[in-house]
This record gives sequence, C-alpha cells and structure tokens, in this order.
Amino acid sequence: MSPDTAHDNMEACVRVERDTAEFRGTSMYASLRVHQGKDHCPRDDIWGLLYVFCDLVSGGLPWMGYASSRDRSSCQIIKEMVVGERGRTDWEGIPEEDEGKKVVEGMALKPNPEKVPQNGEDAMEWLLFGAEYHNAKYRHAMRGSSDSEANVVLPEPLALSKNEHYVDCLRKAFRHVASLGFVDMPDYDLIGECLHGFLKDINPEHSVPSIDWKDRPTTSSKRRRSMTSNAPTSLDTGGVAWNLLDEAADPLDDSTLLEADVDRRAALEAAAAAMDDTSRSAKGDTPAASALDPGASFTGEAADLARLPLQMQFALAQVEYNARNAKEVPPHLALRDWMALAVPLAHGKWDTTSWERGNHRTDDDGYRNEVYMSILQKCLDAAGPFNRFSDRECYYLSLAEGETKPKRRRVGTSSVPQLVSEGGGAVKESPLVVVSRVFFSLRLALDQQRGKNFAPPPKLSFGSYL
Repeated sequence: MSPDTAHDNMEACVRVERDTAEFRGTSMYASLRVHQGKDHCPRDDIWGLLYVFCDLVSGGLPWMGYASSRDRSSCQIIKEMVVGERGRTDWEGIPEEDEGKKVVEGMALKPNPEKVPQNGEDAMEWLLFGAEYHNAKYRHAMRGSSDSEANVVLPEPLALSKNEHYVDCLRKAFRHVASLGFVDMPDYDLIGECLHGFLKDINPEHSVPSIDWKDRPTTSSKRRRSMTSNAPTSLDTGGVAWNLLDEAADPLDDSTLLEADVDRRAALEAAAAAMDDTSRSAKGDTPAASALDPGASFTGEAADLARLPLQMQFALAQVEYNARNAKEVPPHLALRDWMALAVPLAHGKWDTTSWERGNHRTDDDGYRNEVYMSILQKCLDAAGPFNRFSDRECYYLSLAEGETKPKRRRVGTSSVPQLVSEGGGAVKESPLVVVSRVFFSLRLALDQQRGKNFAPPPKLSFGSYL
C-alpha cells in the first residue's frame, strides 16, 4: 500500500488534550477557558464569538478597560463572575483595596461584595450594560477612590440589560459553551437560536442609539479657527519618552486634556469676539491680547499656572500631590508622574510668547523666563521626598515568593541625543540613566535662566486692552 493510499484510509482523530496551554488571542475576546490555561478547541471559538456579539449589541464589555491596559488577570476574574464561576465567598480572606494598589493574584481591586453575584449565580446582564457604564466604572476603580461604591454615581446601564428575554438568550448560550469539554462540539443550532433571539421582542427603548452619519453637526467658523491656527497640541518632549509598560494606562489620557484646551481657547475667542471695537487691539481684526489670556482673570501664581496647557497643569498638580503624600504613593508611580512633567520641561520647547507674563514676550527675546524657572524649581523640589528616585523600588519589582533575584520593571524609554558607542551605533540607555539625564537637563536649564536679565515691563496703552 502506497503512503498516499494509507493516508486516505486513515480515520480522523482528535489529538490528546494538553494539561495546560499558553494564552492565545486577545484579553477582550478570548474565552474564559483560554484565560484558565485550558487547551484550545472549537468551544473557545464560539465563546469568543459570543463576546464579539455582545460587544456589537451593547457597544462594550465589562472588562474593556482592563483589556485596553493589558490587565489579563482582571479580565479573567470579571469573565468568571459573569458566567457564575466566581462568587462572593471566593473573595473571603482577600484584603480590601489599599490606596489604589493591586491586591493578591494580580486581580482587580476587591469589589463591593454586594455587587458580586452569589456563588452559583451569574451576572449575565453585565454584558449588556454598555460602554458608558463600563468605562465610568473602570475609571473609578483605577482612581482607587476611598469612596464606597454606594456613593459613586455611575451612568445608567442600557435598557436592554433589563430585558429578561435577551439576558436569558445569553445565559443559555454561555452555559452551553461553558459545559463543553475539549473533544465536545458546540451545538451550532442552539447558538444560532440564541443569537436570533435578539431579533424578537424588539423594543425601541432597548436599542443602542445609532449615529446619523449624513446629518452630523458642523463646527462653527470660530471653533474651526481655534482648532487650526492656535490648536493646542501635545506637550513637546524633544523625543524623550518614559512609559511604565506593566502599569494600567491612565484613563485621563492626553486627548481628553487636549480637547478641553481646545474648548478653553474657543471660549476665550468667543468672549473676545463679543467685545466692542474699543476692546480690540490697534489692528482692529485681532482679539485683544488680554481677552485671549487664560490668566487675565487671576493674579500672581494662579495667573502663571492658568496660562500653561492643561496637560502641564495636571502633571504639576499630580507631582505636587505625590510629594505631599510620599509615604502613601509607590515610588515607581511617583517617578512615572514626575517624568511626565520633567521631560517636557527638560527637553521640550518652552512657549515664551504664550506662557510667560505680559503680552510683549517672544521666544527669542533672550530675557529670563520667570514662570519657566518657577516650574523647574517646583519639579526638582517634588523629587526630594522620593530620594531623587534613586531607590531600587523605582526600577525593580518586589521579590515574589520563591524568587531570589528581582525583576526589572518594564519601561519604554527613548532619549535624545542618544549616547554613541565606539562602533558608532546608538546605545540603549537604562531607565536610571534616562532619569539622571533629565535631572541634569533640569538643573542646567535653571542655571542658564538665572544668568539672563529680567524682561522689561510690558508697554502700557491707555484706553485699550493690552
């Protein structure tokens, strides 16, 4: 018998199930069994398909925030609660949340027991709560707020989560796939019946609001001008980067602050446009400088801070908070926040025209930037309570049980100008070296500013706005 003939006569068989299997897929849609290290099989494909279906129907999943920050263990825990494989008694003995720190097993912060289903019960309706609810809940968890969950106001879940017919359809489908073993084949007819169940009992109140793409509101001309010629941009870092890869992403990302800066600029322009011609500058077509100055309504240090971009204001406030609470804030997180402020100050371009006092300064006037000096000093002072970030905890993880050598924290860095090796190639700098170079640049910038002359006072123009 030839090899080809022998192959044709062989009967198909299922390979032996592995005791454990590595994670494959994405935390957003991977089946619970894949999270639990079970060998992959057709069951997991259908399980993941059900997650995709729920995402399309409701616009989000309960673990979407944790999935975006690559917190796989928290995704697994929430998925277990949804299908009823983790209940209230499973949390017994686990410490309460501690100032926003992770608890044992790398899991999400311990939830309010009343919000966790009883053992044996599921939380299938969570899959239909909607993205707005899940995002708000995730942001609250990441803030590590000390407020009880009863005091937290969350958006109302989608109405379809209260439809027992829809919830029962999901419960039937998920219970089926959860009951399957490695060699079992899914009942595709049953799954199809459950999905088609969402076409029945349709109530307009239970639909996710759709977007009318043909009739989107247009932006006013004033708003367009604000977003083009004077549109706020991300802080200039000069190509230097510092990112803690093992930590959850900050829910308050740069885009939120940039959008708020755009709105602030638009509001200032609208106020200037409403003034009399006598409130305009001599050119007649440009809003008066004071009308476009965010610090015009303040005095002293408050006015200086108001002129800064919201990103820098937020970064400075976070750094000063950490310095005041150095005993509670983990050093590696304090370093992350400090670098978010220090890197733009050390390597970015300081916008003298917009951020310094008066309406007469330019970027190349050669005078001392007093606001810049003040922020530089605040940044350097804020590092003091953390021993200038020289402690080992800033760069290494704590020893786990059974470990003898600590692991380095995963930090994504880039630094310019790069060190150059003898062979002419760039040298990959360690996180400690990058931090040291930032400290040096801050002190150098401060010394350079001290060597400059004070700027002259602004010119006064009586009868018009400055």
